[in-house]
Amino acid sequence: MANIPLEYSGTVAVVTGVNREIGAAIAHMFVSAGADVYATYHGEIERVHTLVEATAPLPGRLTVIDYDLREITAHQSLIQGAVATYGRVDVFIANAGVTVFGPFLAMSEADYDTVYDLNLKGTFFGAQAAARQMITQGRGGRIVLSSSVTGVTAMPGASVYGTSKAALRHLASILGVELGPNGITVNAIAIGATLNERNLQDNPYYASQWATLSPVGRVGTPDDVAQTVRYVCSAAAQMLNGQTITIDGGWTLMSPMTQGNRQS
Repeated sequence: MANIPLEYSGTVAVVTGVNREIGAAIAHMFVSAGADVYATYHGEIERVHTLVEATAPLPGRLTVIDYDLREITAHQSLIQGAVATYGRVDVFIANAGVTVFGPFLAMSEADYDTVYDLNLKGTFFGAQAAARQMITQGRGGRIVLSSSVTGVTAMPGASVYGTSKAALRHLASILGVELGPNGITVNAIAIGATLNERNLQDNPYYASQWATLSPVGRVGTPDDVAQTVRYVCSAAAQMLNGQTITIDGGWTLMSPMTQGNRQS
């Protein structure tokens, strides 16, 4: 059996939401593997500066632009910008999202719109713009949607966030069927408990507590997510389409909870 390397030299990847740890890790992974990456952020510019500095010595190239992806027109501008900068789009990673947790009875229309405008509507139209460009190019492509284990298992406080992420799982299945004939695979990643600044601010014991709940005995990291994306978008994953890959060390097999914890 041929050993297919996970190499992205000559590939153009669009990655959204690189102002947070998971998006930054995905962008860093692609640049380190030789890809040209056109990335987006919205706010938190200091994090973006750190990413730019970290990727400067790497073999690929990185361009980072501020886009408000709640606006539908921003998605077409995003893809046009990637094409103008690097000539095409081969990979689209819809990572940008927002989290709002709270009791169902306390959720407001503003909470609902905040989450759905970016997590679902933003992802939907971003994938649509990317797919149209890939079809025009005639070379196929890879699209990855960022979901969550809160869209796989019922979690208190996630009535809005969890349903938006569950919708992305099904969207990946539908798009995999529709776009597969064009050589475009679409998959979702359901991200579990992941160590990041926000979770540590909420709970300083986040890593140790979730380590006791995971079958693999540790919390996930942004790099765990990035390495899964690396495989999903590779030539080795040509037959992976319309699926959701859960990155949680097996947590959803049992879904144990501790008071005051959330997943991703």
